[in-house]
Amino acid sequence: MRHFKLLCLLAAIVTCMPASAQDSTAAILPDNDIVLDLFGRSREDLFCNYLKVSRGERPLFLEALSQYETEKDPYIQERIALLKVYNEKYTSLDEPMMNSLTKNIIRNDKEFVALQTRFYRRMIKLLGGNRAAMFFQLDNYLELSTRLYIQDALPFIRELESDRKMAVARLKTNIH
Repeated sequence: MRHFKLLCLLAAIVTCMPASAQDSTAAILPDNDIVLDLFGRSREDLFCNYLKVSRGERPLFLEALSQYETEKDPYIQERIALLKVYNEKYTSLDEPMMNSLTKNIIRNDKEFVALQTRFYRRMIKLLGGNRAAMFFQLDNYLELSTRLYIQDALPFIRELESDRKMAVARLKTNIH
């Protein structure tokens, strides 16, 4: 039952959290540093190139992107704090703490979606409907990439990944 609850929490974290925690003792990287580490380019550069933002559009777009990132930051920081609590208390999470973490993650996610909705309308005005949709597709991709980068280092995920690698190795041995 405890592993089921942990799995549910991790599923909620993976779907809701663009946060970062390498291990219980590691420093947390800012989200943009992770993007730079993963893609070799800044978020701004990725957005401008992917969306083909013209020189004329660039100042207003970068202003809107900066405001979006600034308003997004408290949600990210809260997610980081929630992940840190999970990571630091992984072995001793009781049901009330698990319940509290999960509720806070869900609340944070709802508030973050409201922020995205508000900025989607703004991006439509700046870029048109197609590129506004592409903006959030890329934003979600970067957030998911960041989440996966972080999730890979969490204790329970490391255990699952280790089990998966052993199962793949057994499968390969059985095939040959």
